[in-house]
Amino acid sequence: MKKLSKLLLSLLLAALLLPVMPVPAYAGDLDYIEDYQITVTPNESDGSLLMQVDLEWTVLDEGPVSWLQIGIPNGSIREATPLTDNIESLEYDNSYMYVYFEEDYDDGETFTFSYRWVQEYMYTLTETNAVTYDYTPGWFDEARIGHMQLTWNNPADLLPEFDLAASCEGAQSRWEGTALVMEAWDLEHGDRMQLKADYATWPNQLYWENSAENLPEEYSDDDDAIVGLIILFVIAMIVIAVIAIAAASQNDGYAGGFGTQYVYVNHLWYPAGRDGKPRPGARGTKHKPAPPRSSSFGGGSRGGGFGGGGFGGGSRCASSCACACACACACAGGGRAGCSAKNLYGAVRLSNELTQKLEQ
Repeated sequence: MKKLSKLLLSLLLAALLLPVMPVPAYAGDLDYIEDYQITVTPNESDGSLLMQVDLEWTVLDEGPVSWLQIGIPNGSIREATPLTDNIESLEYDNSYMYVYFEEDYDDGETFTFSYRWVQEYMYTLTETNAVTYDYTPGWFDEARIGHMQLTWNNPADLLPEFDLAASCEGAQSRWEGTALVMEAWDLEHGDRMQLKADYATWPNQLYWENSAENLPEEYSDDDDAIVGLIILFVIAMIVIAVIAIAAASQNDGYAGGFGTQYVYVNHLWYPAGRDGKPRPGARGTKHKPAPPRSSSFGGGSRGGGFGGGGFGGGSRCASSCACACACACACAGGGRAGCSAKNLYGAVRLSNELTQKLEQ
């Protein structure tokens, strides 16, 4: 029996080590982003960021698409402006920019759209009044990207020290005049770029009150705190499970609520009493009884509450935003087209008024 178990374990490990077959670019995705460009220009006067997004989007399945939601760093926004005629309106909350289109886009259609806005509470200040921006553009957890480009325009010909990072392979950076350009191709789900710009000096006086550390609560998204509490709860449950399983294994799988403890006397196995001796009246068996089959923590074949759609679930990616007030979440799965109680991918178009009611 032990040899068979070792053989099965070896086969499982071998299967896990086999090369993963390449997955077609569009397999299982509802959308494909052909081109994703973000242009950021810091404002010399108040330190806010003028942001422009240009997207080329292809609908693959479960259309039509009538609106999208793209992540934003926080809800302190002004001058949200459509730049293409196919955008009917722009709305936003503390997490997303909602882009409503003039028409619906069906499966197989490719369309482009652009918009811009001014984003506040984005910089941090040091004691010497050096200015730092730490910015991660929105990423897409449920769509691949053919090409992504982040352009950072430096104000007043200032050249900061840049710290660049990207979760995707093959990312490149270059200078175009005084602008720094990051570029990448064939981004997988969740791939992202991160740019940190440190300015030792700044053309004008910026104020700590308007920095990222002082983002008013009304403009922040407290999902991170909720997710953090859930994570702590899950970790505690896992620790309890590990301790319980470890205790059970030390007793050969029979003690501590996982079954009955047995004692071997006169060549027979007997159920043991509290004193460690055979229970009065118990019958002995030549072979030690097997432990109970349903001995897993949590019970049930579904994982006892840890199965389903995975931890976190849903379309929000607040747990991915580690750089508070300085990054944007954009999950293609959330509110990508219409709204349905089933999976948020329905073809029902919501009016702006109804959308606001649902969000309340």
